[in-house]
Amino acid sequence: MTERLPLTRERVIRAAVTLADEHGAEALSMRKLGASLGVEAMSLYNHVANKDDLIDGVLDAILGEIELPPASLPWDEQLRAIGHAFRRTGHDHPRIFPLFGSRSIRSISGMRPLERSYAVLRLAGLQTDDALDAFVSLASFVFGYVLTELGGFVDVAEGRSIDIATISPDEHPWLLEMGVAFENRDGDRQFEFGLDGMLRGLHAMVDATTN
Repeated sequence: MTERLPLTRERVIRAAVTLADEHGAEALSMRKLGASLGVEAMSLYNHVANKDDLIDGVLDAILGEIELPPASLPWDEQLRAIGHAFRRTGHDHPRIFPLFGSRSIRSISGMRPLERSYAVLRLAGLQTDDALDAFVSLASFVFGYVLTELGGFVDVAEGRSIDIATISPDEHPWLLEMGVAFENRDGDRQFEFGLDGMLRGLHAMVDATTN
């Protein structure tokens, strides 16, 4: 007879991540989660306070997957690596990551990549207010890009995207051109283009401060 693994908060959270990855965060319920673990839903409340606590745990687990770059790298390479790590995490969990658009990060562990990003800017030479402005701008770009990108993927998957064949070239020539361009878009190149622009601006700020 196989001995059942004991429930722990970590095991509950990881099972919730798996369930949300497969069926979407909106399908996550204590009943379904309990069934996936082979226990009654009430058993879960020994490890999570409620569904809100469960979702916070799921988001923390996702952020915990972000691998931080070596602190020995130049400051701009660290920020570039963190930006790409956020995007990879979003693509690894496209049904979960959009929750970051409507929920705050509430734990110290979840703040880890954000703290590193701010610290990198401070150690590069920016003063507190400038570092905060730079951090917010960079984080807004990365989060916003990934959320928009994933939202577009979901729309296409659910058949809600606009059919460019229905767009009149006489009435909306630029919309049609943009639609065709979007069909052939290179998401990797566009992300790198935006990130490069942000980092060039930050280089100018750092140079002005340190020279």
